[in-house]
Amino acid sequence: MTAIGKASSPSGNGGSSRKHPDSPLDRVLRALNHPLRRQILRELVDGDGSASTLSKKLRVNLGVVSYHLNQVLAKECEIVELTRTVPRRGALEKIYRLKFQALTEGDPIHGDKAQEGLRTMSLEECFIVAVAAMDANALEALEGSAWEWFLTRVDSKGWSEIRAAADAFNKSARAAVERSQERAGEGETYDVVVGAAAFPAASPSTSPL
Repeated sequence: MTAIGKASSPSGNGGSSRKHPDSPLDRVLRALNHPLRRQILRELVDGDGSASTLSKKLRVNLGVVSYHLNQVLAKECEIVELTRTVPRRGALEKIYRLKFQALTEGDPIHGDKAQEGLRTMSLEECFIVAVAAMDANALEALEGSAWEWFLTRVDSKGWSEIRAAADAFNKSARAAVERSQERAGEGETYDVVVGAAAFPAASPSTSPL
């Protein structure tokens, strides 16, 4: 992977004098609006990281990674946060993690204790992983991959039925995870995102049909 630009000339990013976007969603969307930032965020979904470790993983110039991580993602977008510093060769290495509270409350890594090997994802993580999958054409790599959404209108009973269907799907998915863990080592494994979503549309007074 080739390095992207130089940290000394972040064209179009406005430097530290740039005002923060108006809302958490603005910050998340701006954070995702650059291929290197998307790669950094995808790595941070899997665990904390520093500019140095991310630079090595992504094979991108350290100064470029440091700029996007420290200046844009942490200070301007406020979607990552400094969690600790570690002494390294006479300097302090800054370790960052995703700031889940930007759009959702709480830390999803510790929010789901119901099942080993399965954790709840924050809305930010869902955005990040979905965009990364589209970047990599990952949906084409595993047969049966799907992202199926539809807009409709239902009454109260219909909404209750949808919620029940979503609960049933999630229970079935969790059971499949358990069975997969019982077969550990028997075949190839994949990192996948699974879930059922149902929520009100932004303009419920406008007919979607």
